[in-house]
Amino acid sequence: MNVFEAEIAKYERRLAKIEQSPRPNMVKSNKIFYQAMLEDNREQLAWWRQGKPFVVVGGSDLSILMRCFGDFRVLNLVRIADRMGTKKAEAAVEKLRAMGLPDFVCDRTILFLPLAAMAGEIPEPKIVVTRTGGCEVVNNTTRTLAKTMGIPLFTIDVPFEDPHHQHLPYVTKQMENLIAWVEANLPGAKFDEKKLVEWQTAVRRYWAALHDIYELRKHVPCPDHPRDVFREPMFPGQFPNPSLIIEYYERYRDELRERVAKNYSPVGEEKLRIVWAISGPYGSGMWDYLAQTGVAMPYFLFGSSRDNFVMPHYGDTSDYGRELKPLEEEARKTLYNSWGGGGERWIRDSVFACQEFKADGLVLFEQTGCQPVLGLGQLLTQRLKERYPIPVWSVEGRQLLGRSEGVEAEFMSGLAAFVNLCHERKKVRQAA
Repeated sequence: MNVFEAEIAKYERRLAKIEQSPRPNMVKSNKIFYQAMLEDNREQLAWWRQGKPFVVVGGSDLSILMRCFGDFRVLNLVRIADRMGTKKAEAAVEKLRAMGLPDFVCDRTILFLPLAAMAGEIPEPKIVVTRTGGCEVVNNTTRTLAKTMGIPLFTIDVPFEDPHHQHLPYVTKQMENLIAWVEANLPGAKFDEKKLVEWQTAVRRYWAALHDIYELRKHVPCPDHPRDVFREPMFPGQFPNPSLIIEYYERYRDELRERVAKNYSPVGEEKLRIVWAISGPYGSGMWDYLAQTGVAMPYFLFGSSRDNFVMPHYGDTSDYGRELKPLEEEARKTLYNSWGGGGERWIRDSVFACQEFKADGLVLFEQTGCQPVLGLGQLLTQRLKERYPIPVWSVEGRQLLGRSEGVEAEFMSGLAAFVNLCHERKKVRQAA
């Protein structure tokens, strides 16, 4: 069973489960999300069986641009990797070691490399396009894939310095060069700027929904379940049918509005609010634990969360003081990522999020091998102490690997102790 077949079976099971026993504290729109994922995997599998071309894009912010060259499919390798179960992930890391490659970097991203190198698991892409700046593990792994398999590669260099505005012409020029390169290296490819404008117009609804969701989650009590907050937004440009994923976020937004109007909280009586940062162990029972103990998690802070939920997007003139050209709009998007800048940008965005969501604590899941945030834990804790003094739990772990019962028990024990600490500190603040 290849990756797409396994995903199809998983989402068919998940949809059947929702039909049989829906959870009352989860949003009903999740069904649309799972339908979108099921349809996406069916489309990808059919495209592969027909022998049609795929391209790899290292970064969802480039997916819209790559959809404007003709009839090609975008292969999202990070999304494929982070849906592995623990057993499959552990098998993949053994293959990685056999290839002589490091196993100590981000397991969510590095594990797509052995999958891509194995015949029959996923399609072999025709070209690879990536970018620096965000998660360098994604960039380096994508580049390694191209080099290992002899696939043509183009890399866009995204500067780290702030303010990012000064780099717009530099990145835009590289995108112009990318267009010429794709047309030269991908048979039949022809860039269509009108298609780019159509895409940018269509996904304004997506960005608008995400901005609304961000604001709705600030409400006390938070209307969203920690498990849903932890899910990173899925960019429509990655899907064959973008309208379905756009519909999901609009329906999701509307459900949160209804909950706010009713003052409904999926965690019952909201006793505590925490912001969760970087990542978390997949397969853990942590989200249901938080919900069952009255702990809301209104915000999940990852590399592009501020980009997705806060920053201006297509058509907005406030950022640059003028209307941007279509390629400039794409360049602007690549410059927003919190992990795309220096450590100061990440620290600043983290403090801002804790203040915005009135957090009683911050969980800093320092994921093993996460290059963008290595060494920033103590600096962030100190900045919070100065600007917004709340408890911080810094815990190291992996996303997909090592989810044994012992590891889970130790992690949950630490989380429970941190929640208790946040309760105690909150009582002291309220009594002061």
